[in-house]
Amino acid sequence: MTTLPVRDLLSRDYVGVSESDAVLGAVQLMREAGETAAVVLRGQDAAGVLTAATVLDRLLDGDDLERTPVADAMNPHPETVTPETTVAEATRRLVGTGTTHLLVTDGTEVVGVLDARDLAAAKRTEQAATTETTTAAGGTEESAVQDGYANQSICEGCGSFSQDLVNVDGQLLCPDCRTV
Repeated sequence: MTTLPVRDLLSRDYVGVSESDAVLGAVQLMREAGETAAVVLRGQDAAGVLTAATVLDRLLDGDDLERTPVADAMNPHPETVTPETTVAEATRRLVGTGTTHLLVTDGTEVVGVLDARDLAAAKRTEQAATTETTTAAGGTEESAVQDGYANQSICEGCGSFSQDLVNVDGQLLCPDCRTV
């Protein structure tokens, strides 16, 4: 990947919840916003992150999501990157830590949230640009796409790291998602 900074991918909007909010209420906000994570705020500072994955874990553990406070379900030590972090480094952090979301912070202020979908979209955009450049330079589109997919990235279907992605209807998918 290029040296594109993550600030170029960010929307300034994110779901923010309080530690004392019920998990169910936080999940409803996440669903309405179409997000898979919420930043848990203590005043203006990030106290943690609540993700769909951690909510599912709590649900499977038999927790009452109407009564469980976000503080009991959140990750109190979320992975963070700065707006200047490159997309490549953010992808390495996401994959290397096994987390599903990265908080983008500028000092103590949260300026956005990144997930695998954001990073995969950046990769797809980069590959499309590479394809156009190679085709314009006299190469074939097919060889440019094959060369682009030789790189490791994140599956747009399930969010997992894969070294074998294929373009299926405009999405980069791993072998497991291609068979679904």
